[in-house]
Amino acid sequence: MEAASPASPSSGERTLLAVLLLLCAVAWIEPRGSGLAEPDETRYAEIPREMLAAGDLVVPRLNGLPYFEKPPLLYWANAAAFRLFGLTPYAARLPTRLAGLGTLLLLVLAVARERGRAAGLSAGVFWMASPIGFIASRTNLTDGLLTFFFSATVLAGRAAISRRSRSQGWIGMAAWTGVAAAGAFLTKGLIGLALPGAILLVWALATRKGAHLLALIFSPALPAFLALSLPWLLVAEHRHPGFLQFFFIHEHFQRFATDVARRPGPIYYFVPVFVVGFLPGLAFFCSGAARTRRMADPDGFFYLTWFWIVFVFFSISRSKLPPYLFPAIPAAAALAQRAVGNRRPLWIVHAILATAFSSALLFLPALRTPVAQLRLAAIMAPALSALILLSWAAVLFAARSSALALAAVAVGWAAFLGAAVIGWPRIPQARMTAELAAAAREEAATRQAPIVGYHAYLNGVSWELAAPIPVAGYRGELEPEFEKNRQTREALIWSEDRFWKTWRTQPVVALIRLKDVVALMTVQPPARVVRWKGKYAVVANWEK
Repeated sequence: MEAASPASPSSGERTLLAVLLLLCAVAWIEPRGSGLAEPDETRYAEIPREMLAAGDLVVPRLNGLPYFEKPPLLYWANAAAFRLFGLTPYAARLPTRLAGLGTLLLLVLAVARERGRAAGLSAGVFWMASPIGFIASRTNLTDGLLTFFFSATVLAGRAAISRRSRSQGWIGMAAWTGVAAAGAFLTKGLIGLALPGAILLVWALATRKGAHLLALIFSPALPAFLALSLPWLLVAEHRHPGFLQFFFIHEHFQRFATDVARRPGPIYYFVPVFVVGFLPGLAFFCSGAARTRRMADPDGFFYLTWFWIVFVFFSISRSKLPPYLFPAIPAAAALAQRAVGNRRPLWIVHAILATAFSSALLFLPALRTPVAQLRLAAIMAPALSALILLSWAAVLFAARSSALALAAVAVGWAAFLGAAVIGWPRIPQARMTAELAAAAREEAATRQAPIVGYHAYLNGVSWELAAPIPVAGYRGELEPEFEKNRQTREALIWSEDRFWKTWRTQPVVALIRLKDVVALMTVQPPARVVRWKGKYAVVANWEK
């Protein structure tokens, strides 16, 4: 990367800043009809909606029942957004979009302080241009908010340790470390505390700063963390005895060590997730990581430790989902930046990977068919063509300016990501719960019939109806054992007998799995399909 004057931005820096702003703008686009995806985005919108409806910001509720699988910080942030902007998908995604920008800012500033402004901007480009970083910066998931606080914790902790080792003022940064760790913990529990702690421990021991890490633990970081994280834990346990055992044992240790979460995956699960999700920076990451040496490059070793601890921990976990890798991506971006330069082979490798990726989406039958069925070809084909052309243009630009080459790469991926954003409303996931809920509401209104989930529940249906629905023969992620009010529990959790007694004696609208349609059409009265979408259907038990 070209050297830059410390006083004024170079042309390369201005170019990188421009494409970084372009990527941020794409992440904030929200076309009409961009509904929330089931099950996660809808869940993290419905819970804060119910908290507001109940006037209770202590106990998260899902479908009217206490839900203690996650701490409440994202719910609080989403509830605040709903208060300000209404119950919309855009408001639901606002906190994680802000968290994505916050992660970007932390990354750019940290790398710029180590290697200069152009380096910081380059790391930011890799974060925002990668599909996985882009998704983390716009999707209503706890993992996006966790990534911000996770990054803030490890960066503030490293800064505090480094300052103390140089006999500089460090107490204020230590306090900020505790604040950030509390934010991570209140977003996703012990993961937000244990993994940053492990990263700082390995890095401090490897760089002979272990004593300074110990001082950090017993600094204002600890009281700051406890002051912010303990109140909710204690109040929730007081309101619902047994919460702490469920939260810490079931949701942390059992989820990691057993198959209780029913999200298994092979040890290499996150390899394809990272390869595809970080494709724009993959070649540069491999080169940057391979060139990092512990003592010769302590900053590079810090990011390498950060990446591998997250990657390895979740690889050996018995519970796996792609967003779990989000907190590793800022470190990957910082490592990728270290390999940006005028060496053409890395740019050629990226161009080959981008061409293969685009060609697969355009020509492989398994991928081309759904693109054609959803009428996405007119959107995706030009974007993927631009990605291919700009990736190869970057190979030519690299000999002249690595900043210009990276800008070409960024614009190519911005075209692809923008096409994905514009095409999202055409994806069934974006419309499924809205269409099913609308059909159920309209049909139920004709007979004043209850809407019941039979062997099925969709968070997005409650979100669209702005009300919980009774469920029969279904448990899923619902937690009725924490509901102390017997009447509330019985109103929302039906037995099979109660469902069939109601079905035979009064009008009912039911949300069911599509595979159960035939069985319900053979009972008396037979089910009539009102609407179906994806794997679900809305049925009624009276003739039209």
